[in-house]
Amino acid sequence: MRSNILSFLLITFYFYGCSTEDKESNTQSVEVLIGEKEKRTDLVIDDRFVSKDREIEKIFSDFEKPVRSFPTIEQTETETMKNGRLYRKDLWEEPFTGTVVEHFSDGSLSLETSYYRGLPHGQQIRNFSSGQRALEANFDQGVLVGVKSRWWPNGQVREKAYWSEGKYIGRRLWDRTGRLIKEEIVPQS
Repeated sequence: MRSNILSFLLITFYFYGCSTEDKESNTQSVEVLIGEKEKRTDLVIDDRFVSKDREIEKIFSDFEKPVRSFPTIEQTETETMKNGRLYRKDLWEEPFTGTVVEHFSDGSLSLETSYYRGLPHGQQIRNFSSGQRALEANFDQGVLVGVKSRWWPNGQVREKAYWSEGKYIGRRLWDRTGRLIKEEIVPQS
């Protein structure tokens, strides 16, 4: 049986491996296949849920240097003033730029949010006490942008809320087993 399979594979490689096609036509056929896959993916993506906002890489480029090089402080060390901006306690001259974190009692990370000039800017990540991701959202100068994702404690997606240009455009909800149970779309005018 093994020799039959091996013979079949050798014959298949011989006939298809010794093709007279040039490499350029192979590349084109691969590109066509990739294009077909992209089209299939586009069918899954609903245009009504596509954000017109900047991508997260562009948002992080607003920082003059890598966000990790700015201070990281505990949430208890911050205060939000009437102007809606976050400041480090006892440093009221300039809104906070850097990362704010919060920890569970065991020391594991509960929340991590980047701020730029006192406004959420970049990613906000929340975890369950198990370390499993609970929430991920992106902000652009204090405005929620793109997709805000939430998970169940078992790792299954729970919700994807879609935002564009500061407006809520809809969401999809899943049950604990991963089954889509609800889809909402807000009519845009």
